[in-house]
Amino acid sequence: MPKYKTAYFLNDDNVWEPTSYQELTDENVRARLREKELREKRNGEILLGIRNHPETPHFFRKRLIRQNIDKGISESDKHNNIVGFLENYLDSKFSKHCFGYYERPWDKEKGFGEIVKTKSFKWKKEVGFGLAYGKYIVFDILGRSTENIALLDSSPYVAIEVVDTHFHSKEAFTALLELSKNLPFVIIYYYVNKFPMLNQQKNPLRSNGYSKIRIHSYIADGSFWIKDSRIEEEDDVSISPDVPNEYYNLIKERLLNEGFIRNGT
Repeated sequence: MPKYKTAYFLNDDNVWEPTSYQELTDENVRARLREKELREKRNGEILLGIRNHPETPHFFRKRLIRQNIDKGISESDKHNNIVGFLENYLDSKFSKHCFGYYERPWDKEKGFGEIVKTKSFKWKKEVGFGLAYGKYIVFDILGRSTENIALLDSSPYVAIEVVDTHFHSKEAFTALLELSKNLPFVIIYYYVNKFPMLNQQKNPLRSNGYSKIRIHSYIADGSFWIKDSRIEEEDDVSISPDVPNEYYNLIKERLLNEGFIRNGT
């Protein structure tokens, strides 16, 4: 007895239609179904294929269909406007950008600490990126080099998450920590409520120079960073990323208490 007796596909009326493995003995049916995306149930999460066994043709599992790890979030107009502005600024207005922080924000001599530099990157908003098995995240903005296809520390992926009334779910945040630990990947946070004091962009002084993008916090190397320090290295913090639930709760509570996340939900 086959494991998957029935498969489902969207018909021309956009309705999930069932089909039995017993119909697979007809080569015309097999040919028609191979043009469909077959699932194990209506709107299921498993992609099925057709195996034309000489005696018992049947459905088989091809792979798990990735699901959005943070689906169902409705962002504010402020959030969406900032995302559009940043995409244009990064991708069209200038080609070189330096993301970093000012050591003493309001001193006349502002030492700028570099976190990551990008040159000739392609930037795009609302980009899906596969995370853990069966899951993906939609980054507000994602950029990668158009000149260097290698994924190394010298040419990392850089994502920007604009935060207004929402922060990641615990599941998504934990997955991003793992992603940044396993791959050259930096996730930068741009807080709508902290413009221009902690998040701001400054045009390059020369046409071939780098713009400066001031940021406050980011994820890299498996940790949540504030400027040049991992949050777990602070004197009053005794929680590490190895305890992901408590680590996430600490960070989200601090962001809420210090006004980085607006009350909107």
